[in-house]
Amino acid sequence: MSKKWIALLLAVVLALSLCAIPALAQNEEAPGETEKTGTPEAAAEETGGDASDAPPSGEEKPIVVLPEESGAGTAKDSTMDDELVFTGEDDFRYLAFEDLRDRVLEGSLTARMLEESIASIDAMDYTQMYVDLSGQLSSLEYTQNMYAQIPVASPMEGAMQGYVISSLASSYGAITSTMSDLTTGKLQRDSAAAKRQLKNAQDLTVVGAESLYFAILELEQTKATLQRNLEAVNRSLQEMELRYELGQISALTLEQVKNGKATLQSSLSTLEMNLRRCKLQMQAMVGAGLNGSLVLGPLPALSQGLIDTMDYEQDLADAKMLSYDLFAAKKKLDEASDTFDDANDANARTTYGYRTARHTYESAKYEYQMSVQSFEMNFRSTFDSVKDYQQVLNSALTSLSYQESSYASMELKYRQGTISQNALLDAEDDLDEAKDAVATARRNLFTAFRTYYWAVNYGVMNAGQTGT
Repeated sequence: MSKKWIALLLAVVLALSLCAIPALAQNEEAPGETEKTGTPEAAAEETGGDASDAPPSGEEKPIVVLPEESGAGTAKDSTMDDELVFTGEDDFRYLAFEDLRDRVLEGSLTARMLEESIASIDAMDYTQMYVDLSGQLSSLEYTQNMYAQIPVASPMEGAMQGYVISSLASSYGAITSTMSDLTTGKLQRDSAAAKRQLKNAQDLTVVGAESLYFAILELEQTKATLQRNLEAVNRSLQEMELRYELGQISALTLEQVKNGKATLQSSLSTLEMNLRRCKLQMQAMVGAGLNGSLVLGPLPALSQGLIDTMDYEQDLADAKMLSYDLFAAKKKLDEASDTFDDANDANARTTYGYRTARHTYESAKYEYQMSVQSFEMNFRSTFDSVKDYQQVLNSALTSLSYQESSYASMELKYRQGTISQNALLDAEDDLDEAKDAVATARRNLFTAFRTYYWAVNYGVMNAGQTGT
């Protein structure tokens, strides 16, 4: 029993570490951009069923209370033991995974800030900007001519006049450069790059929210496991106390069991605190009331058909085209190449500027190659993870089938009076552990596929999102 507690405590520590997820920025699809088919949501539409299908046979579906079901929302229906009441329209207790993206984009203050920044770029009128800049140039020319014609009566006045004319000339040069960027399209390209960066920040925020969603589900499963093990320890403690009274075990052995119970209770208390903290983070990310009371819906079913649609070569090409990281690295390389081309003439090849430009270009080239290599390696790892978690799920299902048969046999023996109730309860714990293994395998498979989905459809490669 002690080895099982140690393994469980290690799992708790790992699960708690998953909650340290930063809230980045958030995502909205570009106009005209459609998500690729082959998503969990699309599969639900094709089959005509709900995305949150019932769990497999033998696994009890979590009881959740939708906000509109008045009268049923009590503290016992929540995954956290609290007595908080609803505080406003933004206070809700049920959050479905299918609604998570919309909740983040609509409710997060960071998401709204990013969206307004994108809107400010879209609102730019480059034609009017050129007209305005032309007017400013004309005004600067007139002002320069006016100051140049003012008589100078002293060296101080001459210095002041020279300073003003120099400042006007600097402003004139800056405006001329901006107009040149407008006419060549450089300013428009820079604005498009900035918009793409903001959209990537939106995507990363939604990815972060999904990772937090998965972490909360794992913590809730770990909490249920701890509670089940605590019940098993209580049964064992009763037995040990009886055996101690009969003189069959020492006081030290009994004390070890009591110490194990205290350790489990402490771990459970810490886990509940961290679970509430994670739910507060989730509520902040979706713009809900911060009360720590939140029920997460089950993950959508992941069909075999979706996994079968995975095409490594084609999906990798699509992901690389959409990746902002690769886009930024290529943009940096192009800029370094242009600078190098400007310095690369017969008269400048021995100058300091030429050598600096050449090394800068070579550095940018290697950086781009490294970015491509890293992206391809992560993509391959994500692709393989989906396949690996699929076989892990198949193995877990096989083990569950065996445990179900084993429990049925133990139940028959109990009815026949050949085993004790504690033995039957131990067999039930083994069955529950097998169910937990299946639930974990399903969640890991879904998480891995979701990472693949984000890479293929948005170019977002977040290795840390892959299942635990």
